[in-house]
Amino acid sequence: MIHLRKSVWLVMLSIVLLLSACAKSGGVSPASSSKGAPIGASQGVPTNDSQSLTVDGKKTVVVSVLRKNRFMESAVRSFEEKHKDIQIEIKEYKASTGTESDGTGEMLSEADVEKYVQSVTTQAISGKGADLILMNNLPQDKFVDKKLLVDLNDLIAKDSSFDQNAVYANILKASQDGDGLYVMPLSISLETVQGNTSLLKQANISVDKNKPWSWSEFKDVANKLQQQGGYEGYYNMAMSPLLYDYIEENYEELVGQGKPNFDSEMFLSMMKEVKSIYDEGLLSEGFTSDPNKAIFKMVGIMNPMVALTMSSDFDYYQKPSAGGKKVGVPFKTMDSFGINSKSDVQAEAWEFIKFLLSDETQASPDLFGLPVNKVALDKKLNEVLQVIESGTIELPIPKEQLPSSETLKSRIAEVQKLVAEAGALRSGDMKVLTIALEEFESFKSGQKSAEEVSKLIQNRVTTYLNE
Repeated sequence: MIHLRKSVWLVMLSIVLLLSACAKSGGVSPASSSKGAPIGASQGVPTNDSQSLTVDGKKTVVVSVLRKNRFMESAVRSFEEKHKDIQIEIKEYKASTGTESDGTGEMLSEADVEKYVQSVTTQAISGKGADLILMNNLPQDKFVDKKLLVDLNDLIAKDSSFDQNAVYANILKASQDGDGLYVMPLSISLETVQGNTSLLKQANISVDKNKPWSWSEFKDVANKLQQQGGYEGYYNMAMSPLLYDYIEENYEELVGQGKPNFDSEMFLSMMKEVKSIYDEGLLSEGFTSDPNKAIFKMVGIMNPMVALTMSSDFDYYQKPSAGGKKVGVPFKTMDSFGINSKSDVQAEAWEFIKFLLSDETQASPDLFGLPVNKVALDKKLNEVLQVIESGTIELPIPKEQLPSSETLKSRIAEVQKLVAEAGALRSGDMKVLTIALEEFESFKSGQKSAEEVSKLIQNRVTTYLNE
């Protein structure tokens, strides 16, 4: 069991930290409309983490993070230069040197993530904790239900200096819990599919890139390819991560309002469909030796360079979903922050969030993911175009496979359009997802039935949510 748990955590870390770059955790509960304390409210007594102490005329804002990175450290220096009356103190929760990268060169481990989640959650629930909290991996629905976070919509409405048109309003709206915005995303990853248009045309198969489609429809296309032979109807996902994707997509139905629904017919069908896709040989368990021979590849667009320099044979398609309904382009958030409702420096914490969303800060090369600031995203995309055309840097694909300048400009417009249409946030409590993946292994291997596994997941998740 220890070996299994470690392998599942490695899968989770590789997905969340490498592919999704610390996606926002915590289910979106439509009924969770409880509000955090308004800005300026003073609740509780300041602790070692949450301080309103003034030193040399400066107020201190404590920011909890899993790991420090260049982007945050640079942003702090720039902010403090412009705000002489505010000091930002970064509190890092580092348990050990791990084995998984967080995408910035730092190493992460299971212990790091567990320590951060347990420590920060416990402190916040007890009325303590940092003033500004990195919400990656944290059970956001619990934080909202217990009124531990400030509703940022209230701050936005009262602050005439905040230009709402500077950021993508659709991303902020999709990041809400009910009617409240309790966590502010700094950047995102678009969850898309790259389809090999040349191979699809060669196989005489038509897939509308602008039309939503279901996994059942994907299976139909894969079956046609399989029957023709010679094609790798392939997604770069292993079986368990595909279930992970299913759960994130349907998290509200499965864990909405803290009431698990894993013993439902919906989840049973979900597990069976995932297993059947692989049992029928329609998806590969691993990576193809030549990605350019794949028909479909799941791609998280989190890097402007990678977004524009995919092979000219490929194009972006919508990602299949369980129901095949379009509710906006799926996306995940990168780093996202919430303000502690018990903080005595909420006004100062909000100033720092605004600075992190500014044109200048969002344009930083150290920001991981696609900026939520419109000007910064445009700037980064056009910078990529310029360096490609100048030929001054090493590119991720051979020059002969590079799209033309006209195609590159068209892709810039396409990425901008995808971000503007982003409206389906993929999220979920990491602990819930881990439980589901651990138990699913026994159904995947044939040791237990889908019914047995769904009950085990239901019982474990119920116990966790009631803790």
